[in-house]
Amino acid sequence: MKKFQEMLMKDLGWKLLSIGIATIMWFMVININQPVDTRTYSKYITLANTEVLTNRGLTVKNAQEVAGTKVNIKIKSQRTALDRLNQSNDWLQVSVDFSALAEAADGDTVSLPVKVEMLGGYSGYTIVSKAPAAVEVQIERIASKELPIQISLNGELPKEALYAAPVLSAESVWIKGPASAVEQVSAVRGTINAADVQDNVPLSAKLSPYTAEGAQVQGVELGIREVFVTYSALTLKSIPIQVNISGVPAEGFVLGETTCTPQMIEVIGAPEALTEFIYLQLPDIDISGITSTVRKSFTVADYLPAGVSMKDGSSPVIQVSVQVSGSNSREIVLQSNQITVLKGESGMSYEISGSARVTITGEEGLVEDIEESALTATVDVSGLSPGEHRVLITLDLPDGVTAGYAYIDVFISEEDSSETES
Repeated sequence: MKKFQEMLMKDLGWKLLSIGIATIMWFMVININQPVDTRTYSKYITLANTEVLTNRGLTVKNAQEVAGTKVNIKIKSQRTALDRLNQSNDWLQVSVDFSALAEAADGDTVSLPVKVEMLGGYSGYTIVSKAPAAVEVQIERIASKELPIQISLNGELPKEALYAAPVLSAESVWIKGPASAVEQVSAVRGTINAADVQDNVPLSAKLSPYTAEGAQVQGVELGIREVFVTYSALTLKSIPIQVNISGVPAEGFVLGETTCTPQMIEVIGAPEALTEFIYLQLPDIDISGITSTVRKSFTVADYLPAGVSMKDGSSPVIQVSVQVSGSNSREIVLQSNQITVLKGESGMSYEISGSARVTITGEEGLVEDIEESALTATVDVSGLSPGEHRVLITLDLPDGVTAGYAYIDVFISEEDSSETES
């Protein structure tokens, strides 16, 4: 024992010095291999406990702006620990807690602190700073409204392609969010690429809210974010118009020509809807006891079968004229050179072609004395656009003689400006 004490105490100063040097060397090695460093990380803000507002019919007007705020966090730790954080900074969470807004009201602006924490129980990290350290939130009441969904085509369908109005998986959508943002929304639209349209193939369309000026509205929620749109191919068909005459005119009067304008219509519909649609049947026109020409108007849409419509979406009126004249009547032929254009426009050319058969009625002597070639007539072309038209003829006749309805073809075109100048 005495020998051990002597050995322990021998050169004690040098031994203590050696221990101190070893300790210093150990700390130096540790610091060289595990140096402490500071690095900056960026994370977006998570909104926590939003139900504190929504349960009271409130929301944050600038929620998207807050959630889109990038917070820069300076963290101090050993370099190897920071390297792990570089590989996955999911441990790091940045949030703004709405719990403090339990008493907030519509129109308030409140500053809330930005909270930074390390998840998963990791230690050895020191948060040096964060910027911004707080954000302002603007409180506003929640509003909602329902709007119809609008679908537009990006591009054009082939000219020969005919499709019915698209069928949507939903016809309307609810919009919800801050009142000021919801009020801006005037339309909810989706777009379909024309090149993707096929017969009965559902296509997905993402929905977005827009202002009346066409700007996209931010900060609102849509009840649905997409709809499925289905187009059905249609068939084009020309359909004749048929009208039946029933009864007989009064004694001493006879049935003359029946005219129908137009005589044909172009309709579109699904192939199965057009298979049995051979002609458009108008109601019978009864001329029992009639002593003068009967005129009737019929709106096409009232007589089309289900699933069939006009090609251009219009609903023209069909004009039917049934001539009833006295037994002292006579049919004449009117040539195009006997007809004058009325109310023509400057810069337009009007060409009358063909001839027209007209039944004239009156006192026997007057009807017989009329010279067919000496008759004149007019056609009123006011309001007619370039193209071919079938226009009603107005005959110049002596008193006591009347004429039935007759039409003639008039072709209207724009005059060549160079010819006009010469």
